[in-house]
Amino acid sequence: MKKTFKKTILEDSTYRLKTDIMSVSLKLLLAPDAHVPDLLTRIRILEGVAVVGQKDKVVRALTGKDTLFIYVKFLPSPGTKIQAIKKIAKDIKLLPGVEIVKVITLDDRRVTYMGNPIII
Repeated sequence: MKKTFKKTILEDSTYRLKTDIMSVSLKLLLAPDAHVPDLLTRIRILEGVAVVGQKDKVVRALTGKDTLFIYVKFLPSPGTKIQAIKKIAKDIKLLPGVEIVKVITLDDRRVTYMGNPIII
């Protein structure tokens, strides 16, 4: 009886997400005075975001922009994968301190759009 019950729950689509979570790694160019912990918190509260993590320490430039490598796991909005990636990148770029967002990978694969990197 227990095996039948477990099998039924695992097969029941009521408990499953309707779309798979996407994972992107991003390179952010930040304003010199950007506060990284607050920025990561702001990304975590964006619509659809499940997980945000820092891949490496911040590269602080003496002159110019600081560089931060992160990964974001999120539920994509309806549409194509490219549209979902561009939406999350644009949402992140609107946050204070973020100047440029470059998409590096999607689900651990390099990603380009029409042969060019996705830069927002």
